[in-house]
Amino acid sequence: MQPRTVFPLLAIILTTAGFVPAVAQESVPDRRAVVVPAKKQLAEATTRDTLLDLLRQLEELQAEVRQLRNTAEVQGHDLEQLKGRQRSLYDDLDKRVREAEHRAAAPAPVASVAATSSARVITAPQQQEYDAAFEMMKQGLYEKAVKAFRVFLVKHPDSGLADNAQYWIAEGNYVLRNYKLALEEFTKVVNDTQNPKAPDALLKIGYVHYELGAYDKARKTLAEVQQRYAGTSVAKLASVRLDKMKKEGR
Repeated sequence: MQPRTVFPLLAIILTTAGFVPAVAQESVPDRRAVVVPAKKQLAEATTRDTLLDLLRQLEELQAEVRQLRNTAEVQGHDLEQLKGRQRSLYDDLDKRVREAEHRAAAPAPVASVAATSSARVITAPQQQEYDAAFEMMKQGLYEKAVKAFRVFLVKHPDSGLADNAQYWIAEGNYVLRNYKLALEEFTKVVNDTQNPKAPDALLKIGYVHYELGAYDKARKTLAEVQQRYAGTSVAKLASVRLDKMKKEGR
């Protein structure tokens, strides 16, 4: 019920209850009808105050409901913005990974025929499967994305996108808070020295140890990131997490 419809209703209630004087009628005055007992006046006043108090409470409740609706709309808008930003970050990260792989796969000035022929390739069907799995990741369908990337690795273990797929399997489990499994998957990335995502995976291993409460391992891993990849973005992120742990007394 909207506030503007409450007042007419209250007027009807008050009139019906006898709180609004009726039209005067010409009749012989009756002392019993004119003189209202004090108790009745008090009861009417009490009822009127009660109705007005209920009306005030109703208006306050309606105002709170409107405020909650506005807050929900704002939060929904902010959530959509965060989802859009997440998708953009995933796109940017995947783009950087691919660029790094292309640079790593570029043949050296003096390359043997055997080395060139062993270079991993990316076929059109592989790209389509990878993109489909990655789209699930961007949409926040992490469980489905992880499954799709696992299927991709089984079908195309030698694909030029295999390293990327392995990293996203680890990342998906990290987002899902499957920390122990994420630790195993990130370790696979780190152990592959040719994987361009090894620095990011090592950083995430430090994060995983932090989430698991293994703070000594977390500090050791993050310090290793700083040492091995000094001056890089992952080293800066490691420093930020170490500072956070220090402030927390970890």
